[in-house]
Amino acid sequence: MARQPLRLLLGVLLTAIGLANAAVLNSGTANYTIDILRLAKAAHIKAYMSENKEEPCQNFYNFACGNWPRLHPAQISRQKTNYLEELQELYIRKSADMLKGATRGPENSADRQLKNFFGSCRRQANDTQSALKTLFEVADFRGGWPEIRVGSWYIHEYEWLQVAANLKRKLGVDIFIGLEVVLDYKEEKMHRLKIGAPKFPMPRRHYLDDHFEGTRELYERSIMNKLKLYFPEQPDRWLKEVAEQVLHVEQQLAKGLPHNAALTLEQTTRQRTANEMKAAYGKYVDVTRYLQVIFNDNLYMDLYETPEDYLSNLVDVIRTTHKLQLANYTMWKALEALDGARVPQSQSPDIWCIQLAQRYFPQQLESLFHRNYNHMQMINELQSTWSDIKRVFREDLQASERLHWLSLETRQKAISKLEALKLQFRTHDDSQLIRQVHGLNLHADSFYPNLVAVLQWHTQRALAKLMEEPVTEDEVYKLPHYELQKNRIQVPITFLQARFFWDPAYPNALKYATLGVLLARQMLHGFDGVGRRYDAYGYQNNWWDGISESSYSRRSQCFLEQYAIFVQYKEKPVQDKELLRRVVADNGALDIAYRAYQQWLKNAAETPVIYQREQLPLLDRNHNQLFYLGYAQLYCSDYPDTVDRFDELPEQLRINTALSNSQQFTNAYGCTREDNLNARFKCTLY
Repeated sequence: MARQPLRLLLGVLLTAIGLANAAVLNSGTANYTIDILRLAKAAHIKAYMSENKEEPCQNFYNFACGNWPRLHPAQISRQKTNYLEELQELYIRKSADMLKGATRGPENSADRQLKNFFGSCRRQANDTQSALKTLFEVADFRGGWPEIRVGSWYIHEYEWLQVAANLKRKLGVDIFIGLEVVLDYKEEKMHRLKIGAPKFPMPRRHYLDDHFEGTRELYERSIMNKLKLYFPEQPDRWLKEVAEQVLHVEQQLAKGLPHNAALTLEQTTRQRTANEMKAAYGKYVDVTRYLQVIFNDNLYMDLYETPEDYLSNLVDVIRTTHKLQLANYTMWKALEALDGARVPQSQSPDIWCIQLAQRYFPQQLESLFHRNYNHMQMINELQSTWSDIKRVFREDLQASERLHWLSLETRQKAISKLEALKLQFRTHDDSQLIRQVHGLNLHADSFYPNLVAVLQWHTQRALAKLMEEPVTEDEVYKLPHYELQKNRIQVPITFLQARFFWDPAYPNALKYATLGVLLARQMLHGFDGVGRRYDAYGYQNNWWDGISESSYSRRSQCFLEQYAIFVQYKEKPVQDKELLRRVVADNGALDIAYRAYQQWLKNAAETPVIYQREQLPLLDRNHNQLFYLGYAQLYCSDYPDTVDRFDELPEQLRINTALSNSQQFTNAYGCTREDNLNARFKCTLY
């Protein structure tokens, strides 16, 4: 049943998008297009609303999002689904369409590498024999695999360390030994090598505890199933034998992992030189030689060894395990690295391959997307909305009684910080992106050779950081994000997609309910319990006086008491460590965005035409009610049954409680004193 309304909705949306993107529109057609876009948006909103007679003043989240789990069930993917994540899925789909067709404007060399990688993936990612052929060309497995025909190779000549080091250098895969360049724990201006345990598919206890015998059997079966794809002629006996060998080797390796998985990296790490480690582990695990093969140089520096017992245990594993088993395990791990690019049955090649391209070329993909889709209209709308949000908050700080709890001195400093707070739209230097991929020569019809080249390039770039001074790179976020130490809100390129949040054909109520709320939330992070410790320039500086701090603590206590009842949701514990920051932003942003919308209405010369435009067909809601509907649907979500706890306050509790504190919401929907969402004591800060 869920698929039918979804098909109808998609049909309306595709019709609207097709009409709106027409190259030439006369006046009549333009009006028709606006009507279609408004109808499509109304259908989009209505599709998520509850089909039952849910009372908005009792549970507004269910009223607005009741049909979301039917249209986007978490049980299918076993992962949480939510409305804001749809923005990323739209980015993926549009990027795939972009790379399949002709892109706008001239292409540079980075664009061509990206398109060749994506195109070859679509055509050949499931060609297991091509993957196997490429692997044999990369790895020195004499006589081939699965039957290594030169017995003397693994009995006398096989050197696991040489093979593992070469595969690390060529494929970036950690076999027996994990190797990674990390920031120095004590000196922030240098890197160090971290060496020790690689990442395993399962935790230590899953390998060793009797209780997890069933889990190990499933793991063994999954290895057999993958091997069958590459070696269809091999009997089940061979598949099972190799899978058992893989599991056995990993069980022995897991004995070197910490018993307590909760220990931090610092608690399980010691600092040693490569020569000290060679003296400790001898010829069985020659760390100096391993590093020399990878870096083609001798390294004279302190390394981080973690966990402390892993390499000594590895010595025992290498010493007591038959060389053929070590060879089989090595080959399996190399094959598994390439198998990770194979398209899963549940995915379409287009979506899978664009995600793979995004993994290795995230900045190049963003840059091409930004150039291919004109985002100026969205940028202008965001800037305009941001100005309105700032204006409301500035006026509150200047004279409003609602912020009387802040001292005059603190309010003046807050105004200075607010004036310095800017939107930062993420951009890329295309010439730098071209230099990054220099040396890559990817072809449109050779996916697995392309993948090996990309893995080697990616590994070399990661290891080269060892000799470089750390550079602070902007973290990439999916949504606008406030950065404490820069006092700015970073807006990602993926956020600037037309018609997801906003289009000129939509009511402005939706713009303020979505863009306005999201920007206001981030703005308020600069003025909450953490943000108040950073000044207008991003330096740590507690610029609040004692009176303001005491008032903040007293008022925030209201929220803590109000939300304290939410210790469980759907019989699962709620453990939100950022609860106070989250609810302060939720409540304040909702109020500020609504008042910014009311100011826009006032400045727009309120007329019947304006109010008519501020409504949508199909919904039978006025402009104020539409604002709250758009706000709530930002957070429509569904969780799988496998969730064992909630690390963030679930969306239903966030939305309903914030609305219960809003007198404007109560007025808009005519809630009575007896209704759930009309809190008797309303908590407020901003």
